[in-house]
Amino acid sequence: MALRSRFPGYVDAVTTPIGRGLARTGVTPNWLTTFGLVLTAVATWFVANGEPMVGGWVLVAGGLMDTFDGAVARATGRSTPFGGFYDSVSDRISDGLILAGVAWWVRDEPRVFVLAVVALVAAEVTSYVRAKAESIDLTCDIGILERAERAIALILALLLHPLLLEPVMWLLAVGGTVTVVQRIHHVWCQIDRDIPEELLELAVADRAWSRAFLRAARRFYGEYNFDPAVDSAQRAAQVTDELPRPEPDGGGGPDRLQQARSAPSRRGEVGGGDEAGT
Repeated sequence: MALRSRFPGYVDAVTTPIGRGLARTGVTPNWLTTFGLVLTAVATWFVANGEPMVGGWVLVAGGLMDTFDGAVARATGRSTPFGGFYDSVSDRISDGLILAGVAWWVRDEPRVFVLAVVALVAAEVTSYVRAKAESIDLTCDIGILERAERAIALILALLLHPLLLEPVMWLLAVGGTVTVVQRIHHVWCQIDRDIPEELLELAVADRAWSRAFLRAARRFYGEYNFDPAVDSAQRAAQVTDELPRPEPDGGGGPDRLQQARSAPSRRGEVGGGDEAGT
């Protein structure tokens, strides 16, 4: 869950003892994952049939199963690649089920129905973008609305549906869409690309008025691309500054160059005269 990545100490302090207790009963992580999926399906049935409060409490139980399966896996040393895969797949199914149940429940309210559908699509795409990014060795664990936040907001919407249903649907739809955009941009920032030369010139000049603009450019292009490009541009500018520069015409540049070229012949003439005199 996203809360674990943001507050690992607090989450572990709560889930680890419970995970150890559940492990002593002989329950397996995959069994908890399956039970959580079943409870989510039951909650979906209640919600779709117009009983959101009952569905909300059942969804709480399903969410707890989803929380503690990882704790049991760590307590028993049963963390396996298939367990992680199965947990991820069950999460996607659970998200789709409960939001589809909400959409069916509010099908006679066009605005809320559309919001529920958008929230469902955004939730699925959010997870897909992360999975696809990680499959090509990139990170993608950012976003204003990850799964834990979506689950908590949805449970509150079901339990307090007369007051919170539509506001939460707006939150899930808009926040989910923004999260998808954030993750796509985060992946885009990690892929090599050329930074415009004009922008690099501003970065090398480091004028006070341009620093805020450069900070925004660094966020837009990503530190993975922007920082190495600026470092290269600074090194190139330093090398250019160290090269000898031609003197201006006022310093007698061409004339002095011509004199330098003719100097050896004059020295030879003078030297020849000296040799003849001796």
